[in-house]
Amino acid sequence: MADHVGPDAGAGEAPPGGAVRVLSALRYLAGQPNGARLIDIAHSLGLPRSSAHRALAPLIQSGFARQDHQGLYHVGFELLRLVFSYQDARAPSLLVGPLLQRLAAETGETAHYGVLEGDRIVYQAKVSGSGDGLRMSSVIGGSNPAYRTGIGKALLMHRLRDLDAVREYVAATGPLEARTPHTITTAEGLHAALAEGREQGYLLDREENDLGVVCVALPLFLDSPSRPTGAISVSAVATRTDIDSLVAQLPRIHQIVVDELGSEVLVASEPHHGG
Repeated sequence: MADHVGPDAGAGEAPPGGAVRVLSALRYLAGQPNGARLIDIAHSLGLPRSSAHRALAPLIQSGFARQDHQGLYHVGFELLRLVFSYQDARAPSLLVGPLLQRLAAETGETAHYGVLEGDRIVYQAKVSGSGDGLRMSSVIGGSNPAYRTGIGKALLMHRLRDLDAVREYVAATGPLEARTPHTITTAEGLHAALAEGREQGYLLDREENDLGVVCVALPLFLDSPSRPTGAISVSAVATRTDIDSLVAQLPRIHQIVVDELGSEVLVASEPHHGG
């Protein structure tokens, strides 16, 4: 018969390392969407069943874990409510606000955050740089076709993994129209740019959306370890800061992102390979 943890289970002081055991048990349950047996939890923690049982007690009491009629343990609904409430309370555009402020202040260029909606990117946040003698045409809430922007390509590279996918995308969204002489207008050209971006971890806009404006863009994995939530870009007027000078600032840009949000937001959970 399965062991059940009641409200009074595990009473008394937690053993040394007890908090670590509790959190480790919770982490293990989070990776078991179909539930886990006590013996499996104990094995994952390297503990006797009795010790694993005690580690589960505070999780059950708090609602962070639950046990079904088959005796399987699951992540609890109270924890899910907290997670979803937190997610609703912090819009990504608010979360990246301090990051954009630092990027603009320390690079002197304009920093953007945008998300992919259909075949377009929508700018959700923007901070102008001190060095901008010419204001960027982008506005918060405005949009541009994804294929001709750094942010858009930084997001498309995780969605369009091979040439066939790019061709399907172009067929579904219409021809890639040239806004400037530098705009990519073929599926093959877009595929090559996305493949290069996957290899490098960033995308460039070489005056493809606005003549005279260049940018470097990075995807951010804020909500998912494998699918980017949105992307940031640092944009500059090409006559003042050319694309090579902008790329040279990437180590500093990376460090600012790590300082503000942590290194995990920059890296997908699995390696991506260009097709």
